[in-house]
Amino acid sequence: MHHGFGIDITTGATIVVAIVSFIYFIGIMVFGTYFSKFSKNLNDYFYSGQRFAWWLAAASMVATGIGSYSYLKYSEQGFNTGMSSTMTYMNDWFIVPFFIFGWLPIIYFARVRSIPEYFERRFNRTARYFAVIIIMAYMFFYIGYNLFTMGVAIEGMFGIRQLWSIPVITLFIGIYVTFGGQTAVIFTDLVQGIMLYIAGGLAIVAGLWALGGFGEFWGWLPVAHRLPFVDLVADPKFNASGLFWGEALAGSIAFTFMNQGFIMRYLTIRSVHEGRKAALFNVVVCLPLSAIVVGAVGWLARAIVTKQAAVGGALAGIEPIHIENTYHTFIVVCWETLKRNSWLFGFVVAALTAALMSTIDTLINACAAIGIYDIYKPLIKPHADDRHYLKAARWASALATVLGLLLVIWFNRQTGSLMAIHYKGIMLIIPPIVTTIFLGAFWKRFNALGACVSMLIGVVFTMATNWWPGLVRPLAWFVVGNAADIYMPALFGMLVTAVAGVVVSLLTRPDTHKDITGLTVETLDKAMEMYKGGPPNHVPGRPVKRIEVRLDESVPPGLISVSPAAMETMKAHEGDMVYMTDARPWLGGLRSQHVRFAAPHAQADRVVLMSKATRDDAFLLDGRPVTLDKIF
Repeated sequence: MHHGFGIDITTGATIVVAIVSFIYFIGIMVFGTYFSKFSKNLNDYFYSGQRFAWWLAAASMVATGIGSYSYLKYSEQGFNTGMSSTMTYMNDWFIVPFFIFGWLPIIYFARVRSIPEYFERRFNRTARYFAVIIIMAYMFFYIGYNLFTMGVAIEGMFGIRQLWSIPVITLFIGIYVTFGGQTAVIFTDLVQGIMLYIAGGLAIVAGLWALGGFGEFWGWLPVAHRLPFVDLVADPKFNASGLFWGEALAGSIAFTFMNQGFIMRYLTIRSVHEGRKAALFNVVVCLPLSAIVVGAVGWLARAIVTKQAAVGGALAGIEPIHIENTYHTFIVVCWETLKRNSWLFGFVVAALTAALMSTIDTLINACAAIGIYDIYKPLIKPHADDRHYLKAARWASALATVLGLLLVIWFNRQTGSLMAIHYKGIMLIIPPIVTTIFLGAFWKRFNALGACVSMLIGVVFTMATNWWPGLVRPLAWFVVGNAADIYMPALFGMLVTAVAGVVVSLLTRPDTHKDITGLTVETLDKAMEMYKGGPPNHVPGRPVKRIEVRLDESVPPGLISVSPAAMETMKAHEGDMVYMTDARPWLGGLRSQHVRFAAPHAQADRVVLMSKATRDDAFLLDGRPVTLDKIF
């Protein structure tokens, strides 16, 4: 059976791959749907009660950051330019301090539920709905693009038309996201992140085996492909310099500061301190590892093709590898090196699907959150109960799934390479919103008029570069870049937005009538006090581990009572916030809750008293000890 990738997949192999993928679909759907019981209210559905440990959120973000297009696109980049492809995942370091010491504590302590909500609280309602339009365009673009690229891959391998494959895949994703919410997303993404790394590792090992080991790989890899920066500014489409800064805009800054899905993932973590751990782990460990996993097959492909040409034929044990379309590098190499075992190849295809599902489930949940918090609740049904909003949230998830599916029709009508379509769209959407977020969080003088005008001007001028590319030539000359660089409009849009925002804010009066306490970096101390409802307690203490739970209805809901000795161990006072979790650390906080200390009791030291309602809200189990850790 010959398909569009230039590979011959037998009917038997096709059946095996289909079986593996189908079993995976069913397993993930059932696994994800199981977590619907942990969504009792709207906060649980979208933010998992802010109960998770840092490592769980960080591990699940691996799968969110790697989309179905990542293996295909970055393997192509690795094949064409070598190790400079790692720049796609290793340019986050310069924004990390802004995030962990600025943006993360702002949105966490202010209890922001969506990026547009921040815009209304920081500026005004007009700014909020500018943000709604831009962010929803960004997220739906990504949903449609992921579905489209997966459809292209399936059609190329198995001849199944996108008309049939994409709706089926979308149905599986929509079911577990609609019912399970954010908790389902996090735990399925945890599993899928592991899958992605295992599958990428399999592909790398198979490529090294085909070459004859690491020494052969390094020896046959062209010297230019071993360097971190190749064609620094030469290629106007995908040069190394443009790749670095382009990914910094489309990936790093956009994902970290304006991607509602990523923001929601950080807001599920139990504290800002734990969130900072997740951010650092993501940059130091996950992203470099991901850069290798998604790009290494491209490096191996280049070494294989070079060695084949030198020895005058196929390498031992594999058929000749011919890469007619570099976008298909990953699939071609995986098939030729793994086709002796269709089950392994099926696992790799399932991993590609995992990449698709794990990115889209986050985006669907994020779109539903904006739909509820920024559209349905404030504009349509402002005074309903939480049960009604939880039901509406599930309908919003289903609607977001359908809209994302419909966008595939638009993507099918676009021309040019898939990588160019991706960046051309993203680079036109993100500059105004990202720049406005930065100015709002880090410059107290930035006012509402400046925010609205800068976003409007930024959108107009950034979009205008699509029809009048000459607008970027002065900027390209100044930064010694290339006016034809696909990333240049984004830099141009950010600059125009920033200039407009600064000029308008300086020429108009500051928003002295508006209380923005806790919404800028200068007011974070006050933000912590507002979050707690009293002065923070920063005296360091030690957690109390494996303490027995006893029910006592005299303790009000939301409060717990411990012994004076336990209070002293934690250096806690009455009214302080405490994180209470099932003592089994491997649960990652699935059964946990934030509560406050009531007055200490006079019972045994290793006992914590609480009401049944408090225990149930934390999803604690009878007879299981808990661990208590003072937040502040």
